Order: sequence, then structure tokens, then C-alpha cells
Amino acid sequence: EDFDFKSLPKSGDYETHVVQIAIEKITAILRVGFGVAGAEIISSNMAVEGGGSAVLNPMIPGKRVYSLFGFCDILSFDKCTEMLEDEIMTFVNSIARIVHGEVSRWGGTCNKNLGNAFLMVWRIGDEKALSEYNRGGVRRRASSGSFSGHEAMATNVKASRRSEIDLNRIPGLDVLADKALVGFLKVIVEINRDIQLLSYRDDERLLSDNGKVFTPRMGFGLHAGWAIEGAVGSLQKVDATYLSPHVNMAARMEAATRQFGVSTLITRNFFKLMSPEAQVQCRKIDVVTVKGSNVPMPIYTYDTFQSQVFPELRAPKFSMLNVQDVLNMQAESYESSMWMTDPDLTQLRCLATPRFKCAFEKGLDDYLGGRWSDARESLEKADHMMASNDIGGDGPSRAILKYMKSYDWDCPSDWKGHRPLTSK
Repeated sequence: EDFDFKSLPKSGDYETHVVQIAIEKITAILRVGFGVAGAEIISSNMAVEGGGSAVLNPMIPGKRVYSLFGFCDILSFDKCTEMLEDEIMTFVNSIARIVHGEVSRWGGTCNKNLGNAFLMVWRIGDEKALSEYNRGGVRRRASSGSFSGHEAMATNVKASRRSEIDLNRIPGLDVLADKALVGFLKVIVEINRDIQLLSYRDDERLLSDNGKVFTPRMGFGLHAGWAIEGAVGSLQKVDATYLSPHVNMAARMEAATRQFGVSTLITRNFFKLMSPEAQVQCRKIDVVTVKGSNVPMPIYTYDTFQSQVFPELRAPKFSMLNVQDVLNMQAESYESSMWMTDPDLTQLRCLATPRFKCAFEKGLDDYLGGRWSDARESLEKADHMMASNDIGGDGPSRAILKYMKSYDWDCPSDWKGHRPLTSK
């Protein structure tokens, strides 16, 4: 029916309208294939030949841009692939529908679908457009708390490299960073609320050897920094993507969620951009160095208790809007007070009580300060207080206790208050 133009008075209008619709459909298909950002990258790599025809030129240099990078991964994917066989596509696409939908709603775009993993991007801007913010002036705002020796060291290292944009000077990034974290947290809630995904809990093919039901779980890593944006490949196959150590850092954080027994890991770069209201709801869980860098980096998490029932979403009574319209309006009108009022966010962190946080913070301070005997006592207490959690305890407490135990609970004489991150 798209091509029913009997009402058009002239045949010329008919042909023009047919071409217009064909172009719109082709453009829509390209946007699905490359993504919204990817379509723009590909268009910038199109070169016009002498005959006037446009061809793809993958040899054009990329462009340095700044973004918030999020990497997420489906856990136990090998088992799902083996047991579900041809139905694995339905399972993955059920999760992809939620990931893409929530990230898009909260200001991001999906750059890569990697089977069991997704690279999500909240683009800030290219280096040239953002350079004016580096020409002096007042910082956008100070992050909560004072700078530690670790952060001062990181600042000195950065100063010795190519000049980088100070993202703390850019107005509005606290909202973007908050929304990026909210987007991932909403994904966590929805994979535990979606009827189609909940049905896999009763799937006998996915039952463990001891009869334990299968629960879909994901890991999430968030980082902020620069990347080279461009087309990668050849005339046979091309991908629009982002390449940089900062993209790799987001992937490393996601991989490390398994080590720390948490669903989300956040780097200091990302944490500093968030609003104070969002920062206070996150928990610093360790100070680590990653492969390829000797700079200590604090890492954070947002506590998520997933083994609970999340109420079905409903539109307000007497409202003409449907649920999706309400959720879209909520994202568009985001305010930092949401961290205290949103039912999903507060329900996720319901086990992270002030008493628990106090015990963990004391244990972490003692651990970083080399007082491992005191740290062991506090962290064991914190772990016990999280006995109702998804893993039967507190993942970060257990990770640090395991590390201290490897030294027979005796702090090394050369301890500097940080340790290498063993996962990639």
C-alpha cells in the first residue's frame, strides 16, 4: 500500500514518490545494519568518483571522539548455546531487545552486537568540538570527596601524554553519565521482569545438575574516554566502530564483574562524571591496576539484588499514555532525585543498608591501609550481612578476603594500597 498513488494528479509525482520511499526504506535498512551512529560513520567514508558515483573508501583516517562506553555480556552463554541449540537466537534476541531498548531510551546507542556481548556508546562529541572546554575556565564541578594519591598520580601521567579533554569541564555530562548507569540498571531489572525471559527459568534443558533453576544474568562495565571513530574493514565487509584503550577498559570492567561477584563495575573516570546523588548510591570496592598500566584506579559498583520479584509496569490510572510513553517521558525529564524515588533503583539496592556500607567501608579502608587483621574482621561481617544476596554473600568482600588469604592474612611489606586486576 506504500506504492498506492492513485490520488496523485501527475505521473511525474508518482515516480518521484516511489523513488523517495525506496530511498527511505534503504536508509532505514542501513540504520538497522550499522546503527544510527554507524550510518553517520559510513556516510563520512563515502567518496565520490569522477563519474559522480559514490563508493566506500575504508582507508579514510578515523576521527577522535569522546564517549561513555558500556560493555555488557550474557553470562553462562556457552551453556545456553549448547542446551538451547537453534533456539539460542530467540534467547539472545530477547535480551538484545531489552538492552537496545533501555540504552536507547536513556540516551545511548548500540554500536556492536557480538553474539553474547554488546558495545554501547553514549557519544559526547568529537575532539575538535570539545577542545574549547580545555582552554581554561572553571571545572564543571568537583567530584565528591578529595583527590587521593592514586588520582593525583593518574593526573600526572595524563599530563605527560597527548593533551586530553577534561570531561569534568563539559556541562551536562553528569546527566548523561547518570542516564548511562540508569540505562544499564533498567536492563538488569527488565531481564528479571520480562515474561519471555522468565519462562527460561522453567526450561528443563537449562537446569543445573543439582536441579537449580536457570536465571539469565548479565555483567556490565562502564568507562569514559576517547576513541577513534571510523570504518574498519574492506570493500568486502566493513564495520563502523570505536577503537581505543578506553573501549577495552569498559570490556575489562565487564569481565571483572565475575571476579568481584557483582553485576556492574564502574571506573573512576566514569564515576567522577556522575552527579553527587548518583555517586552516593555507588560503592567503592577496590583499587586496582590493569594490564598495560601501573596507575592505581579505584573501581565502583551499584549493588543489585536480582533474586526478587519486580512488579509489572503499568500506566497511571486515567492516563491516555501507554507504559512505553510513560517510560520515555521519564527518561527525557530525568532529574537526579530519581535515585531516591525510582522504585526499580531503590528495590535493586535494598540489601545495601547503611549498616552494611559502614562495615564494608571500614574493611576496605583497613585493607587498603595495610591493617589486614582488622580488614578481615570487618569484611567477614559485611559478607555475612549480605547472606540473602544472589550469591549468598557479598562478592567484593569475598574477592578481597580471598586475596588477603593468599598471603596468609599477612600484609606484604611492599604493599602500596592497590593490587593488579587478574582478569583481562
